[in-house]
Amino acid sequence: MSAIEDRERAPSGDPVAAWIDPALQGDAAAMRSLLAALAPVVMRAARRLLGRGHPDVDDVAQQALVGVIERLPGFRGESSLGHFAERIAVYRALTARRDARFRQRLAVEAADADVDDGKSPDSPFAIAASRARLALLREALDAVSPPQAEALALHFLFDRTIAEIATMTDSAEETVRSRLRLGKQALRTKIEKDGRFRALREGVVENTVAPPAGKEEEP
Repeated sequence: MSAIEDRERAPSGDPVAAWIDPALQGDAAAMRSLLAALAPVVMRAARRLLGRGHPDVDDVAQQALVGVIERLPGFRGESSLGHFAERIAVYRALTARRDARFRQRLAVEAADADVDDGKSPDSPFAIAASRARLALLREALDAVSPPQAEALALHFLFDRTIAEIATMTDSAEETVRSRLRLGKQALRTKIEKDGRFRALREGVVENTVAPPAGKEEEP
């Protein structure tokens, strides 16, 4: 019986998924191709959660790739392999933010990323406001539980739908909705206690849908 049948992995049109079985069977070239394809995904997630200038972005991205390898035998193909890797990277980045060693070194970067989506740049004020909201959201995620932070990050930073998050996290859609609702309530509490976070009210807390891709800072 093949590795695919052992895992009961769903058929996938994702070309990257074709490298899974050869990689798990010891094909070094397939593993290199797999990791090369996923490296930009995990790096993007690490940068978005931590900031481009954070000193541990590379380490977190590497940890995420290790996590992908460790969990690859259990990948069932219910989501794309990119979403699978993205979720692992988000988890690793959120964990890093909660680690005291990382927190001591964390600094809000005034310009930790550039807007580069192939479109005309926004005004300097709009770019600065977007960066400020993103930096505050990163910090605010530390105030909620890990499952809530993960759901909020995937929804608002990566524009994933509730259905996609449910698949990525192996959770019921109602569970995802509950995590988003409770997470937003926690953010409201933080906003009330710290005036710096009022900038998030219109950008995140009072909205139920993330801004379209390309409309916010792209790390």
